[in-house]
Amino acid sequence: MKGVKVSIDRIVVDFTNVYWTFFNPLRQRLCEYYNASFYVKDKGFKYRVRVRDGKHWAYLSYQLVYARLARKHTLRLECPPESLVHFRSWISKIGNHANEILHVRSEVAFDIPIPLTELFVLSLTGRNMKKRKGTFYSNKRHQRQVAGYCRVYDKRLELLQKQGKTIEGELTRFEIVYKPDEKIPMDKLVQYPPVFNRLYLCAHVTELEQLKPKLLRQVQGVMRGELEQKDVTYYYRSQIKAEMRKRTILNFDTVAAEQWEEVITIPCAVLGGVISKVAVAQ
Repeated sequence: MKGVKVSIDRIVVDFTNVYWTFFNPLRQRLCEYYNASFYVKDKGFKYRVRVRDGKHWAYLSYQLVYARLARKHTLRLECPPESLVHFRSWISKIGNHANEILHVRSEVAFDIPIPLTELFVLSLTGRNMKKRKGTFYSNKRHQRQVAGYCRVYDKRLELLQKQGKTIEGELTRFEIVYKPDEKIPMDKLVQYPPVFNRLYLCAHVTELEQLKPKLLRQVQGVMRGELEQKDVTYYYRSQIKAEMRKRTILNFDTVAAEQWEEVITIPCAVLGGVISKVAVAQ
């Protein structure tokens, strides 16, 4: 599948062993300068700061609730890459007060220059693919932070409806949560491009009338949102998978690997991590 562009829609990183004497003045300055919201929670991270400046945003979370009493704790940052750049004056300084900067998860987006109506998406791991209001989802909304959670939607239409922006050509976005089993140091992240081929199949489908009638109804039902993947029997899922692999498919792993260094260059630069391509011998 040609012309696919990879990007990071949002990124979550942990700064380890950050002193309270750094975090507290930082959150005070953010509340004063940006009128940021400050919360104290009893689940997950205890202290949370929500920063907004126009279209840009960032979330800061500090000190896990169950963490023992100490002078330093983990500081978590979540935001899109463009907000990393916008807020770089203060974000870039956090790494100077941390032992490590670790990638926790990110939402990796594949922008496909093909209309959504010509794409067939299938989960290969038992996740239930379903279509709601024109968007395909895997599993439920509360699982958005789970590794492999995905959304597939008409990006061209979203830009028009939300930003009034018109672009030429077709554009479908396939977003997948990349959450490695272990957190990865930001300077080593270039060595670990995401692998999604084992999770999803995305095929460009045309001339569906060539399919056998029963199989055609199953494929069209899924593409239109009339059927969820769980409604398709194992027999038909196997037939559909075999048929789709005969067509042009998106090789997630190859495309991601080819563009991964470019994708993470800006986040690494802002967060203070250099890119190291040299793997350490085990």
